Amino acid sequence: MHTEDRNYRKLHRVGALLVHGVNGNLGNMHELTRVLTSYNIVTLNVLFPGHGNHMRNMQSINWSEWSNAVHEELRKLRQWCKYVFLIGHSLGGALCLHIAASESVTGIVTMCEPVSMYPGMFPPVRMTKYATVVPPKLREDLRSYEARRRYKSDAFSKSSMTPVESMLHYLPSLRAELPSVTAPTLIMTAVHDQVILTNDGQTIYRLIGSREKYLVKIHQSHHLLMKAYDEEEIFARVFDFIQSHARGI
Repeated sequence: MHTEDRNYRKLHRVGALLVHGVNGNLGNMHELTRVLTSYNIVTLNVLFPGHGNHMRNMQSINWSEWSNAVHEELRKLRQWCKYVFLIGHSLGGALCLHIAASESVTGIVTMCEPVSMYPGMFPPVRMTKYATVVPPKLREDLRSYEARRRYKSDAFSKSSMTPVESMLHYLPSLRAELPSVTAPTLIMTAVHDQVILTNDGQTIYRLIGSREKYLVKIHQSHHLLMKAYDEEEIFARVFDFIQSHARGI
């Protein structure tokens, strides 16, 4: 194959960067990665520094390091693809919006991303951080019993408070950045989310600078909506969104 032909194929590839949430790991996005790869979409699944093993390793990780990790993976994906999509869950969705405020991307998909916090949340987070490193979660991320059995792990049953505190500190700045986000955006929010405020999706839809934006409410799942009742709907909506904004897929 001639160099010109290789470059032509390279420049018309479609890529997706998948970004998991705080206390998460590559497993959070495993099923979505498999689906997108089956459509020949070049897919990178980001693993944050300190994640993927014991939660105590996350204690020194903060927003800046997460952001740098996403920037680095986005740089790699751009070397291979002409059309680049950011897809994030929870903290990952917030980081995708943050990156897109200053970087040009083809589109953004966010799932259950926070832009605000529950009233009075900071004091208990700080107190818990010093009392115990990885306290158990008080709310279920997965609504389906079958999904909880299938995905049982520390990532879904415990929380590391130091990175949570770092995320909460940055949320006001993220809200201020939203008008600078102009790429087409698909916002998915879970009506029964027990981790973030369910109105955050509407807040993002209202504040974001994108002319082309969609707000979808998912009605059965909890916070990890891509791993329970609604996963097939989630996968279909993500692929349809990518397909509608990337030629030649």
